[in-house]
Amino acid sequence: MDQRSNISEADSDNKTIINSTHLLAQIFSDYLELNELLRIRSVCKDWNYASSEALARLETFQDEPWFLMYGEGSKCSLLSNDEKLYKLNIPEFDGATCVASNSGWLLLFREGSIFFFCPFSRARIDLPNCALSELMDCSEFVAAFSSAPTSQDCMVALIARWHEITLQLHLLRRGDLRWSVYECLCTIGDLSRIKFATYKEGAFQISDGFYGSVTFDAKTKRWRRHVENSSSIGKYLKCNNIGNNLYFWSNNLREKLGLESNVSISTCGTLISQCDGLDIVIQNENIQAAKGSQNRHVKAVWIQPKFFKITHEHRW
Repeated sequence: MDQRSNISEADSDNKTIINSTHLLAQIFSDYLELNELLRIRSVCKDWNYASSEALARLETFQDEPWFLMYGEGSKCSLLSNDEKLYKLNIPEFDGATCVASNSGWLLLFREGSIFFFCPFSRARIDLPNCALSELMDCSEFVAAFSSAPTSQDCMVALIARWHEITLQLHLLRRGDLRWSVYECLCTIGDLSRIKFATYKEGAFQISDGFYGSVTFDAKTKRWRRHVENSSSIGKYLKCNNIGNNLYFWSNNLREKLGLESNVSISTCGTLISQCDGLDIVIQNENIQAAKGSQNRHVKAVWIQPKFFKITHEHRW
């Protein structure tokens, strides 16, 4: 009787210690910066849970995208929309190139593999391989995905211009084991240099950043060219096209990132859906180094700070 009582008291004490540790971790996590929250996740289960909760609370207040710079090993710089700069170490970015960003998920290409990745939670979802190296070698290449990779209706499109007259689109739906390929005759006269791709209302839209666009209906597999003027831009995608040299957000980007004038930056844009239906599109950009001074090149991507957790059993 006494022994059972002692065991019961010991169990109660252990639960109290666990609950106290959990509560303490939660309290401390509310006062930590983003980079510290990401680091403490590996300390123990309580810190992992507390940091996850804090990160989830953090993202609920973020509508504007953040700027993630990478391209020099696993070292990354993250610039928040309130101009805080975080230094992070993310091994998945070592040797990788981001080709699309949507709703907090990134589509990365690295060493022949292509996968979805959330840098805030390190969640990763691998996709079937495709000839992405050949596509990225084309002078014009863009990519887009329709929704979060955890959605059953998620689709991925990789688009490149071949031989100056043909657009080639590689399409993968969730559950597919192979990519399907679709082509469309499209000259420079139909669409100048392609800069960005998005998905809206069942169609992928490939844009040149001005008034020209080509759409691919994912259901009917039909292409459609659009020659648009300023009053009719965005028949498929109503957008506020922002992004020339990232001016809308920061015209002192180099200074905020601590970069010298000899550094060039290639960026991957994103789409931000708004409740009023007027989506914000930030296009892919190339920010050149000062003339005659380039000796470093880095990559960057606009991303919404979202924290996604997936199970180990999750598969595309």
